[in-house]
Amino acid sequence: MVIRAIFPWCFTPELYAAKPDYIQSLADFVLSRPAQPLAAFIQQSNAVITHDVEAQLGRITAPTQITFGRYDLATSIRFADRMKGNIRDSELLVFEGCAHAPIYEKVEEFNQKTLRFLQRSRSEVAA
Repeated sequence: MVIRAIFPWCFTPELYAAKPDYIQSLADFVLSRPAQPLAAFIQQSNAVITHDVEAQLGRITAPTQITFGRYDLATSIRFADRMKGNIRDSELLVFEGCAHAPIYEKVEEFNQKTLRFLQRSRSEVAA
């Protein structure tokens, strides 16, 4: 179910077309994991749907990198300005050509930018 129902929300059609073997390797990884009981999946889905912490965002004091895929339909960039505006000194990264999972669609770019953010944040916190 995850592969057929959720993967299409996580990855762009372009990734499916360009790297079918890669998509299959991600599917194989998911299939290698213990199956989630249906009741747990429904509970998790309900938690995601009802979860709203916008009022708490101002309490975040840690360096924060906010990431979105440009074509994310699940948590679209329509939330970006509110998040950035409510999390002090946060940084926003929008990954072009990605859906919900830029960490898997643009692995090198995601890792490089995130590592730079972490290194910069470590330096700022240490200072």
